[in-house]
Amino acid sequence: MIDRITEKPFRQARISGSTLVNADCFDVFPFIEDKSIDAIICDLPYGTTACKWDSIIPFEPLWEQYERIIKDNGAIVLTASQPFTTKLINSNIKIFRYELIWKKERPTNPLMCKKQFPKYHENICVFYKKQPTFNPQYIKRKEKNKRNNKPRNFADNTKVITDKYSEMVLSGNNDYIYQPSIIEVPMERGLHPTQKPVKLLELLIKTYTNEGETVLDNCAGSFTTAVACDNTNRNWICIEKEEDYCNIGLTRINDNRERLGLPLLKSYNSRGDLIGEDD
Repeated sequence: MIDRITEKPFRQARISGSTLVNADCFDVFPFIEDKSIDAIICDLPYGTTACKWDSIIPFEPLWEQYERIIKDNGAIVLTASQPFTTKLINSNIKIFRYELIWKKERPTNPLMCKKQFPKYHENICVFYKKQPTFNPQYIKRKEKNKRNNKPRNFADNTKVITDKYSEMVLSGNNDYIYQPSIIEVPMERGLHPTQKPVKLLELLIKTYTNEGETVLDNCAGSFTTAVACDNTNRNWICIEKEEDYCNIGLTRINDNRERLGLPLLKSYNSRGDLIGEDD
């Protein structure tokens, strides 16, 4: 699958099944085969800051490539935040299916708390053509105040019924419930301004792919997707056009792979020459 990419004049780091590419994603897309990607999981630029890297990628050519390379039963999972969320959903309403919420433990911009409600969440938009792979995930059930009081009125009785079915307690195990659409994962101090937590990416990867399948991230940033894929035994293609972040990402990936006991990525220049330690 990545053979056509590895043969092209991009600065890369790769290992069997996975590759880091330092290039604009639109230069790389033509070398990704039709219907070859099991899931696209990407943190696209939201266009909410004045930073150079935060420019919204044109939707029409992006969707043209996404729909070409994704398998018919593959999920396209894109993080977002308003007002970008609305723009993203409307850019391909035909295959938009549902939204997840990433709930953080602290607001994104606490300085705005006196002007508007503090924002503790971001959106995760899920698109697909046909029902994709879906591996249910589970979380530990929160301890509840254990009272023996019976419902006192209709409203209380309704809440009991709602709790029973919304939690979807696993058969024979009251300690775990199905992961709901609001995903609570703490933020991480990152190497990139918009870096998402590894645990959040692992959850999405395990939900929408199986081991050995391939995930694409075309705006890799500090390469959290690659780290999460290595942690969960998935192959990956991660593209980032900023050279500094590729250098940061390569170090991060190889440090993590060394911890996992996996072979390290080897770096190649745009001519396809292996970059040695003395280069």
